Amino acid sequence: MATTSLWKVENRLDKVIKYTTNAEKTENKNWYKDLHNTIEYTKADFKTEKQLYVTGVNCSEDNALQDMIFTKKRFGKTKGVLAYHGFQSFKEGEVTAEQAHEIGVKLAEELWGDKYEVIVSTHLNTKHYHNHYVLNSVSFIDGRKYRNTRENYALMRKISDDLCREYNLSVIEEKPCGKHKIDYTKYYTSYIQKSDYYTNAKDDIDYAISQAYSYKNFENILEEMGYTITIRANKISVCRSPYKRNIRIERNFGEEYSIKNIEDRILNSQVPKVPFLEIETKSKRYYTKQKYNINKNRGSLYKLYLYYCYLLKKFPNNRRKIKMSAECEKI
Repeated sequence: MATTSLWKVENRLDKVIKYTTNAEKTENKNWYKDLHNTIEYTKADFKTEKQLYVTGVNCSEDNALQDMIFTKKRFGKTKGVLAYHGFQSFKEGEVTAEQAHEIGVKLAEELWGDKYEVIVSTHLNTKHYHNHYVLNSVSFIDGRKYRNTRENYALMRKISDDLCREYNLSVIEEKPCGKHKIDYTKYYTSYIQKSDYYTNAKDDIDYAISQAYSYKNFENILEEMGYTITIRANKISVCRSPYKRNIRIERNFGEEYSIKNIEDRILNSQVPKVPFLEIETKSKRYYTKQKYNINKNRGSLYKLYLYYCYLLKKFPNNRRKIKMSAECEKI
């Protein structure tokens, strides 16, 4: 079982990072010191028994502050909300330090790993092991600022619960909401309906089912379209670059997307098959967003140009052009 929260940081980002990565809180003593004193294990180096649980996602653990500030300056967004500080707390005695940190890093990667810099720190100074997150408010990909909406928080809760189920941890079941309580299930459904990633994935899965001759062929078609398929506990998850978020299709799209029901839909499909399917699937592929090191001296007009390139999905060709010699041009 894990509870989550996320709130904005509007000043002293350095202080927040320093607090969350405090070695006294992230050190796993694991009784090594007491064991060392009791048994007088003189040959053991106590310092090598320490384990610090701090991981940077898209940034360095040692230079996270500098990395985040560089991103803000790069896109000219140094004011307003500097970052978001969140936590994920586990039930007492239900996870080890390693599991807590592993789940915390997976949550950060699935939620923000495709666009944002995040520091994940696991604190072991209380009975309830808990993860702290410091999320840069500005994306290092396109400079867009993160918005802590109820829909985004509903996604955080949902992915946290999914990860807990994967690790066989208990999950707080949603209760019917009263008049003044927030129904996060409704906000999560709204997120899926608005998200291009989820809606495109659902369309692609339906397309693959309609064109497949077998379940294995269904997987091959999805892989041709750029998806990575993961099966855990007989449940299918898909992921497509540049996103790092696994979409658990049965849980998000309904029971008709279970492996058995997909097999039945393939067998009963009456949709005509497309000839030369490999050509058709190539046209449905999605390409990753390219990263550009924007030269500050190029000015705001060049940044605006790159922004419209991003919107139009037409990226500049950065390959060097080599001028042909006069002799070659004559040939």
